[in-house]
Amino acid sequence: MGGTRGNLNDITIDGAPTTATANANEVTASYVPPTDIVQEFKVQTNTFDAQFGQTQGGVTNISIKSGTNSFHGSINYSFQRPGFWANDFFLNKAGTPRPDFLFNRWGGSFSGPVTIPKLYNGKNKTFFLFGYEGIRDSRPRHDDTSNTVPTPAMHNGDFSSLLAGGAQYMIYDPATRVAVAGGRFQQTAFPGNKIPPSRFDKVGSAILGFYPTAEKTPGDPLGLANYQDASTAEIAKYYNHTTRVDQNLGQKQRFFVRYSAYDRHSTYNNYFDNPFVGTQFYFISKTSAFDHVATLSPTMVLNSRYSYNRFIRGSDQPASAIGFDLASLGLSAQYIGQVPKDQVRFPRINLTGYISNGSTNENRPVMNHTVASTLSKSAGVHSLRTGFEYRVYQETDQFKSNQQTGQFTFGSTWTKGPLDNAAGSSGGIGQSVAALLLGLPDSGSITRQSDYVEQSGSWGFFAQDDWKVTPRLTLNLGMRYEVETPLHERFNRSTLGFDPTYKQPISAAAQAAYASTYPNIAGGFPQLPPTALALNGAMTFAGLNGNNGNLYNTPKNVFMPRFGIAYRLNEKTVLRSGFGIFAGFLGERRGDVLQNGFTQNTNMVLTTNNGLNFISSLANPFPNGVAEAVGAAAGPQTFLGQGFSYFNQNPKLPVTMRWEASLQREFRSFLLEANYIGNKTNHIAVTRNINTLPLQYLSTLKTRDDVNNNLLTASIANPLYNLVPGNSQGIYTGTSTSRQTLLSPFPAFGASAINSSENTGYSWYHSFQFTASKRFVKGFTVQGSYTMQKWMQAVNLLNAADLAPVREISDADAPHRINVSSVWALPFGKGRAFLPNANGFVSRLVGGWEVSGIYSIQSGFALPWGNVIYNGNPADIKLPADQRTPEHWFNVANFETASAKQLLGNQVRTWPLRIPTLRGPRQNNIDVALIKHPD
Repeated sequence: MGGTRGNLNDITIDGAPTTATANANEVTASYVPPTDIVQEFKVQTNTFDAQFGQTQGGVTNISIKSGTNSFHGSINYSFQRPGFWANDFFLNKAGTPRPDFLFNRWGGSFSGPVTIPKLYNGKNKTFFLFGYEGIRDSRPRHDDTSNTVPTPAMHNGDFSSLLAGGAQYMIYDPATRVAVAGGRFQQTAFPGNKIPPSRFDKVGSAILGFYPTAEKTPGDPLGLANYQDASTAEIAKYYNHTTRVDQNLGQKQRFFVRYSAYDRHSTYNNYFDNPFVGTQFYFISKTSAFDHVATLSPTMVLNSRYSYNRFIRGSDQPASAIGFDLASLGLSAQYIGQVPKDQVRFPRINLTGYISNGSTNENRPVMNHTVASTLSKSAGVHSLRTGFEYRVYQETDQFKSNQQTGQFTFGSTWTKGPLDNAAGSSGGIGQSVAALLLGLPDSGSITRQSDYVEQSGSWGFFAQDDWKVTPRLTLNLGMRYEVETPLHERFNRSTLGFDPTYKQPISAAAQAAYASTYPNIAGGFPQLPPTALALNGAMTFAGLNGNNGNLYNTPKNVFMPRFGIAYRLNEKTVLRSGFGIFAGFLGERRGDVLQNGFTQNTNMVLTTNNGLNFISSLANPFPNGVAEAVGAAAGPQTFLGQGFSYFNQNPKLPVTMRWEASLQREFRSFLLEANYIGNKTNHIAVTRNINTLPLQYLSTLKTRDDVNNNLLTASIANPLYNLVPGNSQGIYTGTSTSRQTLLSPFPAFGASAINSSENTGYSWYHSFQFTASKRFVKGFTVQGSYTMQKWMQAVNLLNAADLAPVREISDADAPHRINVSSVWALPFGKGRAFLPNANGFVSRLVGGWEVSGIYSIQSGFALPWGNVIYNGNPADIKLPADQRTPEHWFNVANFETASAKQLLGNQVRTWPLRIPTLRGPRQNNIDVALIKHPD
């Protein structure tokens, strides 16, 4: 919206906020009223009015109708059927007919005076309004983008068809693994690329059995895209209602109360029609408001308001997965006993390259209490307003995700070869399925996850003067001040920060162990002499060591001036301009508490010697027990060997400076408008991993650097082995590690990411907007607009260790957009050009018809790119428009496509994240409606 992302805008109903947290740093509408009771819908892109705040972007306000002295009612019904829709692209390509679906929507409203016969007559005093809306919806939905399942042959251990893709698709036998020179490990391939059924793991085979053996669509020679299923439906049930009562208390006071609620439940993504994958999802919204207006004098009005908003977002796996019989998979009694009975679900299986079944399974109510008051005073040429607003944001979350039953990731770690550092198959295809059949996950874990109750608040104060300086000139002058209270968790179940100077007690023992093995490291290790190894760093917690429970310090200098000017050059021309500063948010709306320590992972220790021996199995992956969450009890030793996030203790608010200038002109019954809008946003949060491999150890070669990779990833003796008894993390359970891990800034946490945020990001936006509209005398209106814009940003690090974010085109940039809309009231019936004197029946039949249409076309968005090797001129990547197809959108001739030659994670990236000229398809859309109004 005007250069600000849509999920940073505020939405209100009758001035009361109706938003809730969506994802981190995003807000979304938590309640939308039935259409029949909406009085007005107003979108304010640039609100140069100090009364509006609590938003980094614009404000959308919805006004609800109120009852009157007359009874009014409405009823509506609409539906959609497959005949109205085009077929899905992939189904068209496969020759599959359009799937069936349905959409039924009904609703209505009723309003009038509150009247109780013989007891109360509310005419001129008390009014009511009730609106209702219901939807029954069933339409295709397939969210998994891999669209791939293991082929029927793979179920039998036969991977021979993959060899047509090259040697990288060979399946290697981990039972043949041996140590070889240079700290590497080697194994031999299965003959014919087939795994004998005698080698199948019982649990792995049972899990694979939940994948279908019938393919939905013809896959490519590797079996990819063999399950493009657009027939699986999302089935949704929705109801929504609002009740409002208005009361006049004499001539000087009035108030209204409103209660609104909706409930939406749906099921979707049940691709296999079994417990393995699928989602139950629900939104439940309840909101209420009390609004009071008092006329204190003929020139002074006080408007006070309280509102409450509760929005519940929840999800779970299919009903058949809840309380799933884990023994049916062949899992051991010990493992089954390690899963709390109320949390039992089908385990999480991440099968690289194929449809997987990760599911969050949460119940997340978000609450908002708001109190606001505005005093308005008219004083001659000045219209003065001042007031305040206080919002409290609360959120609780309860988790029963399937990672709490156990999660296992299958890739190519144990099935690629011949060496352990060889490139695996592209996307893990085939090799991940082989690993599942063999029961050898790349990683496995089980989670003990805590619930939380969090809260933050925000104050806003403003003063505004709308000053009519002359009949031609109006100035809007305002100042707003906002201050947030820090996020805190009710029971202090959150990480606070990170102390990089703390030295772990095991540091001396690690250094001594390292010194004893250092002379024996093959190839040497001059980058890290024994005296340089130190295990520094520790997590800190809320509510300890003098902390009062606040998770960070909030800025106290957030002043936001607003300025607007409107000057009428003549009777047909108006010039407008404005400038304002708008602030973002830090509290519950930005993200949640961080429950490291209060949420604990226990890792599956499959091997301690890089696969020479396997000491656990899928049937009993945690033979040494499951670590319970101990909260802050472990103090500085919390999460050793694991990655985590912590709070920046002194964050800055994202601040947007927005300016606008427009010229509006009436010309020969056309209304023409030209606008320029610009903004600059500073202090955008950028994620920083402080435990990433420093830049000096990264290769700067433009091609794959196997020499540097072999050096950094070669196996060396692990000086941290068994230094923390009971710790299941790899850095403490493996007898070997790598140079790369020990070169991390904080090796006590392995090579795991330790993330926080810094406010070094920024973005800037410029646009020119041209609009023309004309209302014709015969019921025809047309409006057209053209927008030309450029949106740039610096919010991502090109390399994790870079000092500053990289400047790039924004992922939301669309350089050009055209909209044309029109409405034509057909000239039939009473008072119209044709059949004006028709009888009542005919007039009602032919009158009141209206045709409307909207056409829009917009540039495609710049596409994200991986770290690629390209030998040529980047300008050649873009194909001419008439040569682009969904299968061949770019010229790929000069890309390196061999998986064995791709760049590695320990190489400096130079290829940009986005290229402005390389975009997805443009949006080209037309909507036409035929509407009948009561005549």
